[in-house]
Amino acid sequence: MSNSPAVWIVDDDDDDQFLLGLAFRNLNPPVYVKQLYDGEELLAQLEACASLPKLVLLDLNMARKNGFDTLVEIRRLPQYTNLPVIVLTSSTLESDKTLSYSLGANGFLTKPLSDEETVSMLKLLALEWL
Repeated sequence: MSNSPAVWIVDDDDDDQFLLGLAFRNLNPPVYVKQLYDGEELLAQLEACASLPKLVLLDLNMARKNGFDTLVEIRRLPQYTNLPVIVLTSSTLESDKTLSYSLGANGFLTKPLSDEETVSMLKLLALEWL
């Protein structure tokens, strides 16, 4: 397994970061994660990294740069055209889902309410994207 993270989690909620990171690390095989706290940090890290992540999980509601603005910037840059970005948010609004896809998201998932549902969802994501 590579030393570089396979999944970058972009979410400003510490509890969500902890749960998602723990769930990925507990998969078999474990998935390495990099935790980032907003779109500005994501864009800076993408620019500086030697190899792109296999998957980015992007929250919509973050303080400095939200997920929508971040998606616009990512998809504007040709080097990130094929970077898989899944919106993972607490939003259940159809308008947020539609806008996310129109801005170039590869998927839209609402954060599960239980730890068990989170683990199940991440297993499926790992199977599909990693």
